Amino acid sequence: MKKVFFALGTVFMLAASIAPSYATNGMRMIGFGPVQRSMGGVSVGATLDAASVLTNPAGMSDMGARIDFGASYFTPSVEYKATGAGPGMVTIDGETIESDRGASPVPAFGLVVPINDQIKFGLGAYGIAGMGVDYASNLYGNVTYSSYSQMRFAPGVSYKINEMISIGAVANLMYATMEYNAGPDPTVPPANGPQQAHMGASSFGYGATIGVTVKPIDMITIGLAYETLSKFQDFEFNTDAGADAMEFNQPQNANLGIAVRPLSGLIIAADVQWINWSATNGKDKPEYTTNGSGAQSWNLNWDDQIVYKIGIQYAINSMFTLRAGYNYGKMPLDDTRAFENIAFPAIAEQHFTAGIGVRLAEKFVLNIGGMYSPEATLSGANAANQGIASYETKMSQYSFDMGIAYQF
Repeated sequence: MKKVFFALGTVFMLAASIAPSYATNGMRMIGFGPVQRSMGGVSVGATLDAASVLTNPAGMSDMGARIDFGASYFTPSVEYKATGAGPGMVTIDGETIESDRGASPVPAFGLVVPINDQIKFGLGAYGIAGMGVDYASNLYGNVTYSSYSQMRFAPGVSYKINEMISIGAVANLMYATMEYNAGPDPTVPPANGPQQAHMGASSFGYGATIGVTVKPIDMITIGLAYETLSKFQDFEFNTDAGADAMEFNQPQNANLGIAVRPLSGLIIAADVQWINWSATNGKDKPEYTTNGSGAQSWNLNWDDQIVYKIGIQYAINSMFTLRAGYNYGKMPLDDTRAFENIAFPAIAEQHFTAGIGVRLAEKFVLNIGGMYSPEATLSGANAANQGIASYETKMSQYSFDMGIAYQF
């Protein structure tokens, strides 16, 4: 047990050091760890690995002692083009500009330890969300840079009431970083106001997740999970003109999942997830307070989102397990928020996933997966408020996922 906690401490330090560096161009990962992600993110009814600590902690009741450790290597491709509505508002009319943001690692670590026959303790450390672009030039004569990332540490327990029903809960303890640079450069005439770079802000947050699993018959598991609003401290940006503050919480979400095991070694699972984006990224959100820096108020104006997930897992034999999945969620963005959608292009809708598990030894399994999100496009305009007569932003994504599971 001492070795387990020593390893845990090492992972926490590593995860904390990685957290500020990744950017996924999406405000929430489709799933956590190589197993969930290779099955389209399903995890509420299907207990797949220790990442269930985050998504439905009641699922820990179906697991023995285990550690799951891995990472995703995430690569987005993002570009935009735009036309200005007035003189001096656009530096490059209609030319496609690509983001220079490179690939990033996203950490994943989960632990489940039985306390007795009914109670399991779990702990997770996962990259949850990230977004960012890095354009060499923008509509207002300066770079366009944005970066948001969030790391979550989740301790919790599950309790097996009987053979049919289990419940679970975790505390969500979070650390996030935020920075951006956009708008006119006050050192380059004609400057349009004292816009300052907003860099190096960080915040701690908290929330909780509760869940239940029900097995009406042996071959079917139904899961329900609810994640509360993630409440963060204000992000504080120190500029030459003064300190600005941003309230950037993360939304509550509710999840329903079902897993069916019609044959030995076969799992077919589906989840539906509701994400309450309008409460945190909606009209005039996130809330922003400026103190002379020239920064404009934010208005992402996102809608709530329904995400559909389906996954299948089949154990060919005792050594090899195949996985595949699909994930779809209509983009929640408002196409009239032109500049926000260029700086924060969360426009990915479809995700195709696949993976394989290879048992290396009796207690070790190597899990490998991949995800591809085909190109999504959003276009619109906001000439009256942002000087953008038309714009178009595009994004595609792929990732490579790898991890080791150890059952002890």
